[in-house]
Amino acid sequence: MANPFIALSNKISCALDNKRDLKICGEKLGVFVPSPFDKEVGATGCQSAPYKGLDVVLQDLRLSSDDSFIDIGCGKGRVLAYLVGKGVPCKLTGIEINPEVASVADRWTKRYRNIEIVEGDAFGLDYNDYTVLFMYRPMESDVFKGFVNLLEMTLTHPVKFYYYADGQSGYYLNERPGWDLIRREELHSARGLYIHKVPQRFSEWQYTP
Repeated sequence: MANPFIALSNKISCALDNKRDLKICGEKLGVFVPSPFDKEVGATGCQSAPYKGLDVVLQDLRLSSDDSFIDIGCGKGRVLAYLVGKGVPCKLTGIEINPEVASVADRWTKRYRNIEIVEGDAFGLDYNDYTVLFMYRPMESDVFKGFVNLLEMTLTHPVKFYYYADGQSGYYLNERPGWDLIRREELHSARGLYIHKVPQRFSEWQYTP
């Protein structure tokens, strides 16, 4: 049986996220949208990361004007909203394969000059254009393995990599050459509120080719 306190706390957290969405984006970003590409390319549905969770996952992130950040599988752009709300000075990019949710991100981000939304397959980008990579489990485990292999074959400079909700496939980075684990923790609640119905693990990595 579900814990009623956790359910209520999660509901309050979602309401606070909606309020913050409206302030930054002018619309709510939190409604889950299943992916039409789940069977075709192993994409997962659009689920917006909670703001309080991002406070924890990205707590040591420091971005200068020389950095370039990309959210891989950005959905409606909640992570980009979080960063632009923090006033980060660098270029922010989101790539999203689902046109339905990419159009939402593209619509609200037009008011911010440092954000770019790319509609398409994450395997088609050159990640040498970025210094920080982020994902909130946008792809199934086998696809993630292929994506990591792509990074290892193509990256020519070090990158920081944040993987939120890495419980199913984050193990693939364990003890791989070039991948140094900075932090791995489990996240269920933050600042007195349960932000996930069940605990979610996240990890932070430094990759050096």
